[in-house]
Amino acid sequence: MDNFNKIIKNFTFGGIGQNLIYDLMTGAYLFFFTEAAGFSAATIGTVLLVVRIYGLIADPIAAVLIEKTDTKWGKYKPYITVMPVVISLLLVALFYHPPISQGAYLVYIYILTILFWTAYAFFDISYWSLVPSITKEEGKRMKLLTVAKMGILFAAFGLGIVQMPLVNLLGSGNYNTGFLYLSIILAVIFTIEGVTLAKSLSLITEDVDSKGKAAKEKVTVKQMISALSANKPLISIIVAKMFIYIPVSLKGALVIYFYKYQLGNDSLGSFASMLSLPLTLFLVAFAPKLIKKYSDKKIMTVFIIFQALISMLYIINTDVSSYYIVIDGVSNALLGVYSLLITNMVASTVEYGEWKTGHRTESIIFSTNTISSKLATGLSGAFAGWILTGIGYTPTGTQTVETLVRLQYVLAIVPAVGLVISAFLLRSYILTSDRYKQICADLAEGKHEHD
Repeated sequence: MDNFNKIIKNFTFGGIGQNLIYDLMTGAYLFFFTEAAGFSAATIGTVLLVVRIYGLIADPIAAVLIEKTDTKWGKYKPYITVMPVVISLLLVALFYHPPISQGAYLVYIYILTILFWTAYAFFDISYWSLVPSITKEEGKRMKLLTVAKMGILFAAFGLGIVQMPLVNLLGSGNYNTGFLYLSIILAVIFTIEGVTLAKSLSLITEDVDSKGKAAKEKVTVKQMISALSANKPLISIIVAKMFIYIPVSLKGALVIYFYKYQLGNDSLGSFASMLSLPLTLFLVAFAPKLIKKYSDKKIMTVFIIFQALISMLYIINTDVSSYYIVIDGVSNALLGVYSLLITNMVASTVEYGEWKTGHRTESIIFSTNTISSKLATGLSGAFAGWILTGIGYTPTGTQTVETLVRLQYVLAIVPAVGLVISAFLLRSYILTSDRYKQICADLAEGKHEHD
């Protein structure tokens, strides 16, 4: 148990560092390159789309390379050791504004963004692939994920609280300077926590050895593809996730413009994060108790419908900032619960896939989770950029009343529609707790569905 608690602590710290970097890249990328660098929203939206199309090819390749990695340090340690440093350097380089022409600067952005997300894929897939290897016990896995997600969400909302005030403080009102200094701080944190996690992987290896290792047979690319296509619960949860994260992340990318130009304060998101933080921690801490009584699917469905309803409240026009802050705070808190539930549901599909096909492919299965997250945030950023241009947004300029009205309708309607669709898609997720336990029992006896 002491070993397991150490694993939880180090796993959580690694996730905190990683997600601080991720949240800055997904939450501030569009805003930084429009408001600080002066590019049009459509231009940066196109960058995000191109990078995500590239990711659809590069990320599966990264997953296959990780799955086939066989070194004396194990499958994941090489990537968890090296990539935090690489990712951190690329983050700082991205938020550095070089003294070059806008055309050359755009090329610079394309190259560094592609390199950043490539390195991130190797770390992220390796990191989350550790989960089913650490433990197959639902109770212990939920404890691991709950503690890790609480730490990650605490850091994420903490960053949301301090990001814009800190950017304005560090840069004395200059976005270029402020975001650069913030990126340096987060890069140092991730590097330190990444090194700590890498050093602790011997604990994880020992724990895995004591519970039995996965089969060592070589799995071909064809078998990996077959394992994915046969894993219907995985497909169900990933598709449903996309219809949550794309519209909600789109709102997250746009809302800072609403705060700045409609409500007159670009730091209002800090107050929404202040509300989200305790509410998220409470919901995530309470989630395991709900899961014991109800299924992951039922809990998610109820929260999704509730979030869709409160999203529509955004359509009401008022100058009272706290009204929108409460809506955004509650919505952001629910996203934290989805993150926990989805990760747990994806982890369950590892055993389902092994039982279904006879091949265990943690890296490939968890790559679908990380790829879908990155694809959702990339597409939402691209759509946000094009929407801003389409409604008449002018970078660093004064926005018209028509532009702000259209922006408000987007913030209300788009998330609600996506959430309702997701609730319907979740109905096809069939991997209940009882069925999962039976599958684990079958695997322990060496049984598979095709036997």
